[in-house]
Amino acid sequence: MEVKEIYEQYQKSQNYDISTFVPEPEKLTAIVITKNEEKNIARCLSSLDFVDEIVIVDSGSTDKTIEIAKTFSKVIVIQTKWYGFVENKRIAVEKAEHDWILWVDADEVVPIDLAKEWDERVAEGTFHETAGIDVARKTFFLNHWVKHSGWYPGRVTRFFHKKRAYFNDNILHEGVVAKQGYIVESFKTDLLHYSYTSIYQYFDKMNKYGFAGANEIKRKRKIVFLPQLFLQPMWTFFRFYFLKKGFLDGRIGLIVCIGAAFSNFIKYANYFFLKKYNYVEINEKE
Repeated sequence: MEVKEIYEQYQKSQNYDISTFVPEPEKLTAIVITKNEEKNIARCLSSLDFVDEIVIVDSGSTDKTIEIAKTFSKVIVIQTKWYGFVENKRIAVEKAEHDWILWVDADEVVPIDLAKEWDERVAEGTFHETAGIDVARKTFFLNHWVKHSGWYPGRVTRFFHKKRAYFNDNILHEGVVAKQGYIVESFKTDLLHYSYTSIYQYFDKMNKYGFAGANEIKRKRKIVFLPQLFLQPMWTFFRFYFLKKGFLDGRIGLIVCIGAAFSNFIKYANYFFLKKYNYVEINEKE
């Protein structure tokens, strides 16, 4: 190569825009599904200042949930009927402008340190093989952190790339699944979950979980036997109270473990009624 050609190549290199080599920082959409969450929604949305967009899918709130939500910037409210936990979240994901999604429940809070972890991870770049990021969830029952009883750390994938991960089809305990070839990373900071403010609320939720669990058995066509109606609740209590050290959570732990056993009983009881009498499927939220 002649000197002239070398000089021309050098001149071209000086005109390259460095920004073409540096990808734009990943942007984040938070999704929240709601119905009558006026007691929780402001606390939840206040913790999402660090995201670039918030998509709320509301299924018929009759309180001030939507009114409160619209006072926050970056919020898009979509009103639709209730299709189920997974389907309503999928609606939110479809409406999200950005590829990276943060799934947050209305009774959850993203602490500042968790937001910082996200910002620091974005600054590092190299997200090419990452489908999602999981976090531990610190759950509070009557303002008491339930540290044992099978509740903590209870890691869940809450940050995920919508083209590399997807929601499973579970009726109960839905989750995010990474597509083949991608990995799930972990953050250190806990997501805060302010779940139950009364014992009535807890057992009402366990009752609904039991109905949903029965339909989940039916959907997956699992083979179950009548003795499980008695044995599974007893095993559930033993596992959570003793093996998962629920007794260390004191009276709250006892209530939590009894509730888990109750939910398991309801699940199998309803399954056998669904099977024998062909009851219609019961919506797990209504």
